[in-house]
Amino acid sequence: MNPTSRQKNILSITRPILLLTLLNMWMFYSGHAITDQHFQKVKKCLFLNPNHLVVLTKEESNDLKSLKNSVFVSGINFDQTITDSLTPGKLAAYDLLIIPVAAAKKLSAKQLSVVKQALNTGMNLLFDGVSQLNEELAIRLQDKSQAVTRIRDIQFPDLQLYWTIPAKVKPITSTGLQFKILCIEDSTKKPIGISCSFGSGKYVYFSTYFDPNTKKGYSRFPFLIETIKTEFGIVALAERKTMEMYFDFGMRDTVPIEELVKYWRKNKVKRIHASGWYYDQDFDYTKLIKTCHENGILVYCWLETPMISRNFWDKHPEWREKTVFNKDANIDWRLLMNLADSNCRNQIFKELGGFLMSHDFDGVNFAELYFEPSPVGPNLPENFTPMNQLVRNQFRKQSGFDPVELFDRKSSHYWEKNQADWKTFANYRKNLCYELKDHFLRFLTKIKEQKKDYEIMLTVLDVSLTPELSDFIAEDTQNALKLYKKYGVTMQIEDPSNCWGLTPERYVKMGTYYRKHIKEPNKLLFDCNVVGSHEKGEGGFPAEKPTGEEIRQITYNMGTHINRPIFYSEDAINRNDWLNISNTLARDTKITVIRPGSWSIEALNTVIIHTGAPDVSLNLDGHHWYAGEGDAVIVPGGSHILEINQTQEIMPLSLIKSISGELISADFKKDAIEFTYSEDIVSCYVTIDRQPESIFLDDQKTVCPVYENSDLEFTVRLPSGLHKVRIQ
Repeated sequence: MNPTSRQKNILSITRPILLLTLLNMWMFYSGHAITDQHFQKVKKCLFLNPNHLVVLTKEESNDLKSLKNSVFVSGINFDQTITDSLTPGKLAAYDLLIIPVAAAKKLSAKQLSVVKQALNTGMNLLFDGVSQLNEELAIRLQDKSQAVTRIRDIQFPDLQLYWTIPAKVKPITSTGLQFKILCIEDSTKKPIGISCSFGSGKYVYFSTYFDPNTKKGYSRFPFLIETIKTEFGIVALAERKTMEMYFDFGMRDTVPIEELVKYWRKNKVKRIHASGWYYDQDFDYTKLIKTCHENGILVYCWLETPMISRNFWDKHPEWREKTVFNKDANIDWRLLMNLADSNCRNQIFKELGGFLMSHDFDGVNFAELYFEPSPVGPNLPENFTPMNQLVRNQFRKQSGFDPVELFDRKSSHYWEKNQADWKTFANYRKNLCYELKDHFLRFLTKIKEQKKDYEIMLTVLDVSLTPELSDFIAEDTQNALKLYKKYGVTMQIEDPSNCWGLTPERYVKMGTYYRKHIKEPNKLLFDCNVVGSHEKGEGGFPAEKPTGEEIRQITYNMGTHINRPIFYSEDAINRNDWLNISNTLARDTKITVIRPGSWSIEALNTVIIHTGAPDVSLNLDGHHWYAGEGDAVIVPGGSHILEINQTQEIMPLSLIKSISGELISADFKKDAIEFTYSEDIVSCYVTIDRQPESIFLDDQKTVCPVYENSDLEFTVRLPSGLHKVRIQ
């Protein structure tokens, strides 16, 4: 137990005076019955399809599917109908009608009148392209088309967006309309997307197809869901707290740790993978871990071998890795060490062992041990590793030639001309890489044996999508799976840099492959690098780094096979995308209004539901429910009835403000909370608003670490597994 972590031994807090004080302070009656309390309105959307027999062009079909897919992935629930079924009575039940141009072109005069009247009486409308709707709503387009290759969304004015498939678009003219500009063509600043009031309603209109290029909706307007939120007030009401984020001290050295941790907690981060290569420098890991634990966030030590640390590099030039030209392997940002040298490894294990044992990490992420350069391999000999003398001597002894000769164009062993010799060395590198990972995992397993509820994660580059990369970087999927089976580690799969510009569907392909070998739900992760992988829209994505629709699609496609998405890195995530991730993770949640203060909720896992009614007394399935904070309610997976409690009642002593694991059930009493949770592999952190007097785990009185934060909240650290808890 780390004395600097402010852990509390709850068994020492048993004084009757303290208990009486807590009772007097916190047990009280509400002064009157709660009346006239309602949840926020669950706004309903209707998607209009053309009649089934209508033949669409490819562009019309793509556009329709893109609009539908973007809303579907976001977690905003919607119903569907066809143009022939459009009646005033049907529209009266909805807040937003979405009409893709393929359906708008098929509206009869009567149906156009129905839409117009619904707008007049308060309904909202989203539509695109050119149709008779333009005339009905007095929308005028300029006579001359504008060639569009760049646009700007006014919600994010500093972000230039690219259309790699140019389009001819007629900008919107202001004649006769008082509208708000949403999107502009970037060179002329002319509007191509607007919102406008119409009667008591409002519409959002794009003067061209939303997306005629794909069926997914990510080639033109990446911030459609943000627009629906800001213009119509329609948002997904459910979130999941399962995302994991990489965190590099060096990228955030001016931001106070307390501020960062509060930001992560607000944005539903469950785990932080903190850069471990500052272990021998003046970085306060103790403060980071303590503050995260106080706020219910797990912390893993992220290792980036063969990089160890700047100090290790400086102190041990004799162990520096070498490239083909016998230069020190300072490649990109990593300072690579010669891990094949047992003396080097022993010193690393000594230093890292002391560091890991002296800090209260929840796990370790052993990441990216491959050989440079990725992804080009021997095409860049000045960065090619390993070429230290030990490796060269060992390979020469086995094969009869120095591997440096593979890069001599005059040599008979030159790699491009002698594929057999290149393959021999490529296999040697892969075997060496496997052996080095085995050494490190054996070392980390010994650390785990001295810890409790400690996860070892092995992060490897995927070569299932690009098998030709295997020889270039010495990564072998079958070798990685052998290590997974041998050590029982959690596998994190990172797509290599040459795949970052591919479509989000790559994660479905990866999932299909890896799920054949890894069956445990929480032992497989996929990593997304949120970096500038789309220079000037390369790959058909408007933004240069994943954001908006691409982030939602990535999260959704990951979620078809895994429960744990992880992103590099927390400093690169745009502010709007935190909610995009947490909403998309909960997109299968169904909320049905029974009455204004009563909802039916169906969820696959524990979710956080936003009721719009902060700090009211709630019932879940007829029982008092005090899980959540503000208007955010923690609801277990399954089918439930959540409703406002309209009667007098005694408030409980305490409430659950957050939980890192899955909440199965809970019972809130005057003097205790009883709940059941499950959490694989690692500890479960439960944050409550009162200091525990005693804790019972599976009916046995137990000592658990308790962390207090600056907001006078108390986080209890509970063991992994499925357990029943009573906090007195």
